[in-house]
Amino acid sequence: MKGTCEGPFYLYDSDMREKLLKPVRDIRRILLLGYPKFVTIRFVADHFQLNVEERHILTRIIVPPDRIASRISKKITYIDTRYKDILLDGYNVLLSVDSLLRKKPIWLCDDGYVRDTRCYFSKAKQIENLEESLGLVIEFLCEVHSKSVIFLLDAQISRSGELAGFIRYKMEEHGIPGEARISKTTDFELKSYEGRPKNDLVVATSDGIVIDSVSQVIDIPAFLMEKMGIEPIRLY
Repeated sequence: MKGTCEGPFYLYDSDMREKLLKPVRDIRRILLLGYPKFVTIRFVADHFQLNVEERHILTRIIVPPDRIASRISKKITYIDTRYKDILLDGYNVLLSVDSLLRKKPIWLCDDGYVRDTRCYFSKAKQIENLEESLGLVIEFLCEVHSKSVIFLLDAQISRSGELAGFIRYKMEEHGIPGEARISKTTDFELKSYEGRPKNDLVVATSDGIVIDSVSQVIDIPAFLMEKMGIEPIRLY
């Protein structure tokens, strides 16, 4: 049954969850033996004859056991984010919030962060109507009284400059100090800002590679889901 947002829970295709439970359990057991993630997922997915979408979901959800504790330890709370500088992974956050608003599946991953599983190969087609998701993110930034905010957007995606300009307008409108700009090396910049004092900067992202390289992370989509009473899908 295709789900909708109703009451305090996030409803979804229960058949998909049931189909993936056994493969996920097998993958987690094999990873504990030290086998690499992608080889293991491919092996198990081939065994269960999973399609491309199902393999994509597993790749997003599964995290190697040696990285889980470290990533969880870096995740800070809404309270701990208050009055701090925030470096925001623009498309990562905005597209996840957009998935939430569109009632697309949001999954709780092994490292404690929530991620959507929409196809990211066509980001350019997904950024046309991000005003509502931006509105929720701006509201969050106002609530935590951010000291400053830097939105980073991938320059490779068309109309990023236009979106950056709109974000700057909304930040000024709400009295949020900071900037929004495009970058050809977004991931590198997200990680390189760690030269600042460790307790001075929070990175907003669910990108595992970035999380592994920074000290403090806020999962804005997870906070918004909790505030709205929506549960992510759990494969446990």
